[in-house]
Amino acid sequence: MTSSIDKETFQRLTLFYLIGCFERGVFSSFRLQKVLYYAIRDVEPRPFTFHHTRWGQYSRDASVQLLHMLEGSIVQREALSGKNGGALWKTGDLSDSNDIRSAFEEGMPDHAEAIRKSVDEYGGLKQGELDEIVHSDPILKERRRGRVLARETGDKRIWIRLDEDTAEELEFALSPLLSLAMARLGMTVADTDFDVSKVRVIASLT
Repeated sequence: MTSSIDKETFQRLTLFYLIGCFERGVFSSFRLQKVLYYAIRDVEPRPFTFHHTRWGQYSRDASVQLLHMLEGSIVQREALSGKNGGALWKTGDLSDSNDIRSAFEEGMPDHAEAIRKSVDEYGGLKQGELDEIVHSDPILKERRRGRVLARETGDKRIWIRLDEDTAEELEFALSPLLSLAMARLGMTVADTDFDVSKVRVIASLT
C-alpha cells in the first residue's frame, strides 16, 4: 500500500532519521550537512537541494527545517565548548520517536539504507578527515561556488510505502506548530491529573 506525505514532512523525516542514527547526536552542523549530502545525493526522490559554498556542500532548506524542528522541540541543539564550538544536534524527547523511525524505514527503505550507510562511513570521522573528503569531492571541484550539486525533487507530495492513516499521522507528528502546541498544553495541565505523555500521536504504528 502506498500513500503520500508533503515535501516538508519528507524533509523533516529525513533529518529526524539521520540525527537519530547517531548514538550521542551529531557533533556540529557542518558534519550534519555533509553526512546528509552524501546520504541523499544518489537517491530519488531527493529531499534537499545542495549548493557549492565556501563551506563545501550546503543545503539552506535543511538548515531552515532544522530551525523549525528546533522551535517545535522535534530536535534539540546544545552548544559545544572547546576550540571550534559549534552545536550538538539530537532528536527531541518525542514519545513516538521509535515509531517515526520505523515508519521511515518501512515507507522509504532505500532512503533509510542510504542514510545509515552515510552515517557509518562519514559520521564518525575526525574533523580533519571529513574536511579532506569534502573538499576533494570530484563534483565539488568541477563546479563553481553557488552552483547546484544535488537538486531536490520538484513534487509537492512524496509517495511513501505506508497507509494513508499512518502517512497523515506522520505529518501531524513532525509538524513544528503542533509539537509546540502540545508542549504548551503539557505545561498548562502540568498541575492536573491528566497525563499528556500517555497520549500517543501515531497510534496506528503500535
